[in-house]
Formats: sequence, structure tokens, C-alpha cells
Amino acid sequence: MRLTLGDYSKVEEFSSNPEEIGKKWIDLGAQRIHIIDLNGAKEGYPVNFKVICNLIKKLPNTRIQVGGGIRNIDLVENYLKEGVNFIILGTRIFKDKPFLEEVVNKYRDNIIAGLDLKNNKIALSGWKETTDLNIEELRKSMSGIKQMVYTDITKDGTLSGPDLKRLEVVASSFSSNIIVSGGISSIDDVTNILSLKKLKCPNISGVILGKSLYKGTVNLKDAIETVTNKLTKSNTDPSTD
Repeated sequence: MRLTLGDYSKVEEFSSNPEEIGKKWIDLGAQRIHIIDLNGAKEGYPVNFKVICNLIKKLPNTRIQVGGGIRNIDLVENYLKEGVNFIILGTRIFKDKPFLEEVVNKYRDNIIAGLDLKNNKIALSGWKETTDLNIEELRKSMSGIKQMVYTDITKDGTLSGPDLKRLEVVASSFSSNIIVSGGISSIDDVTNILSLKKLKCPNISGVILGKSLYKGTVNLKDAIETVTNKLTKSNTDPSTD
């Protein structure tokens, strides 16, 4: 299922068989799968915990990152015990500094901060609430976070291409590795993000492809080959040193 602009009334269902879809992406070369419990994000607890745990057992040898409704340390630990590699945390870490410190101290390598922005505000609680964004305060509070998923909600599900200027501002504001999400519709979008990484934002570490895969505007195998070739060229070309 995919949303458009974070609107739960604009849901598109592409398959009722997540195992089949997961295996399809793995067969095409995916080494990391991004799973969001949309119901969990909206309700504040992992509605689909059992479904997700059953799914990841059927996707061996693949790194899994899961988010949506994970708002206490027990849930973090339960998902990790079930084989999830990375936990995406949003709402609670922005509202509860002691929780953020605790979870980072215990599971620093497994935690990804979900930075979901809409019109320069942080979106929380399944994108139903927003709070003002203070980059300086956020930089300090997120200093222990190794990875962040940055989602531009104004682009999410639109297939209109990422806002590269906004991405540059966000990526330049943090030392964490930034995984980009929202609006990516073509391999050109992916290569544009790669160019930004090369020229200005080396901490951009990946992109999330969602609706573009389901709609067929991006071929996953081709995208992986393109990225691999460009990264290989950058690493071997003396002009890039």
C-alpha cells in the first residue's frame, strides 16, 4: 500500500501478498527492504507486528528496516529479536529526549531516525500532527543517530521528482547518513541524487523506491546497476578525488 502526500484517504493497494512482492524485489537485486506499518503509524502501536515478523522470516539474507508505531523500548527489542536489522523511529524520539538517549545508547547501530517534513515542519503520529522545525536543536538532539530517513511529504507518492534544493539543506544540516524518500520517479532522479552526494552531500547514503517500482516508472534491476556503475566509476576516477 502507498499513500500520496501522506494522506490516508489517498491509499493505493498494489498487492495483498507482501511475501511475493518482497521476494520479487530480492530477485531483482534488492539487499535491503523498507517496511512501514501504516496502520501502526496512525494508531500509535504496531498493528501489523505479527504480519511483519512472519514476513521477514520468509525473506532470509536480506536486511530489513521497519517503522510505524514503534514508540517504546520493548517494541524496539521485540522487533530486533525477530530479526529486523534497523528500527525507524519518529514520533517518540522527537517528543521524548530521555527515550531518544536510552534507545541510542542501547541500539545505536540499529536505529534510524525518521525525519518526515511537510512545509518545513516535522510531521508526527502517522503524519497527522506537525511541529516546528528547529534545525539547530534537532542537530544537537540527533547527534548520536547514525542514519536518518528523510521524507519530503510534499513529494511523497507524487512521482514528481525530489526537491534537490531542500534535500541539500537537510543533508548538509546533519552528520548522519541520509536515506532519501519522497517523489523519486525515475532513474534520472536517482542519478541526480547521486550527483548531489558526489558534489555537496557525501552523507547521502541511499534512496527509497516505492510507488515508482509499483507503477513501473523505475526498473529496480536497472536502477541498482546504474548506481553501482556510477559509484564504481567515482571510486576509480582520479578526477573525483
